[in-house]
Amino acid sequence: MSFRRLVQAELRKILVQKSLFVTGFLAVPAFALLLKVLMQVVVFRRTGRSDLAEGVDLLTMAARSLSVSGNTLAHLFFALGVAAIFSLEYRYLTWRHLVPRQSRFWLCLAKFVTAALCLAFSLLFVAAADGIVTLLTVGMDEHPILSVFTVDGLATFAMAFASGMLELLVLLALTALLTIAFRSAMVAVLTAFLVTLASVLVQAYIGSPQELWWLPAVAANEMRDATFTPNQPGLLLSATILVGWVAILGGASFFIFQRQELANE
Repeated sequence: MSFRRLVQAELRKILVQKSLFVTGFLAVPAFALLLKVLMQVVVFRRTGRSDLAEGVDLLTMAARSLSVSGNTLAHLFFALGVAAIFSLEYRYLTWRHLVPRQSRFWLCLAKFVTAALCLAFSLLFVAAADGIVTLLTVGMDEHPILSVFTVDGLATFAMAFASGMLELLVLLALTALLTIAFRSAMVAVLTAFLVTLASVLVQAYIGSPQELWWLPAVAANEMRDATFTPNQPGLLLSATILVGWVAILGGASFFIFQRQELANE
């Protein structure tokens, strides 16, 4: 079986699990859309204010919505979706049917790619929903649209999407590692969420960003700041830190999976 078909098979498996797919990859965009609508209708309308400038750069506004990738509660839902992809064979004891027919490396990589595609879809859904609400708000308030697609706006959106995806890829690699190690989705989700929460608490009460530069959350924040602030240093270093975490956690996942006993799974 080709790698493309492996990925297609994994996509079909997660799409069949409708409740897990919706909870893991559609809940966050839905909540983000609801919050955006409530802010516009309940807060800004009633106070007679607006969060939009006179000229609206649609892509830049949408790019700011991608910061949801750093939300701790969003990580809980995303981890649930990722764990659902990696735990399916453990739950139904079907690894023993797949491993003899295909390399473990490609089987595991197909799950990584599938989870990454679902996370990318979720982030793009967030941006699209934000853009639609912004367009409706602009139409009702008669704000002039500065631009819809510009080179600067497109570059900003691409950088914001890259920073969000790198942060979520770290979460993906961590959740995959925990799911493979414990062979349980629930343990992996709770542990990944607690690790994310601990990272937030460490930033808030223990150290400054300069001391905690190696944490994925700090690196992702630095990368986001560099995206929206001209001449902000640290973009390359932050991206390198995130890629390093993905490589370390992902490599550990592949290493454990290659040596797991799956005869009874």
